[in-house]
Amino acid sequence: MGASVAQSWAEEQLARFMSEARRRGLRLTAQRLTVAKIVFENIERHPSFMEILERAKEAVPGISASTVYNTLQLLEELGLVQSFSVAGVTRYDKPHPHVNLVCLDQGRVVDAGDRGLVDVIEERLGARVRSVVVYAVCGASEPG
Repeated sequence: MGASVAQSWAEEQLARFMSEARRRGLRLTAQRLTVAKIVFENIERHPSFMEILERAKEAVPGISASTVYNTLQLLEELGLVQSFSVAGVTRYDKPHPHVNLVCLDQGRVVDAGDRGLVDVIEERLGARVRSVVVYAVCGASEPG
């Protein structure tokens, strides 16, 4: 995804978050907005809770881990992000069904985007796929 497309997506998601929060009568605090913006702007890197917390503390000194956690839970509840676990670490991603490739030797997570695999699983099993995580040794290659 190009930089302008990613930025546009992040802005669109932030607007959706603000709209849905207002609709639910939730306060749009600076802390909540900061966390949401960090998540949406970094979603391509599949940020972990700790990465999000560190960036949030840089932007809003004194923000608590519980505020970050609760905001992430809210974003997931609203369907704006989804979480998945890699080696016991929760990461955040776009909510549409797709394949994530986890490079075990490089510690990276890459969107493989193989909608065909998702379609096969849904058609054959009648399941609604949230995400597929493939673990691989990527070596020197650059996946995706």
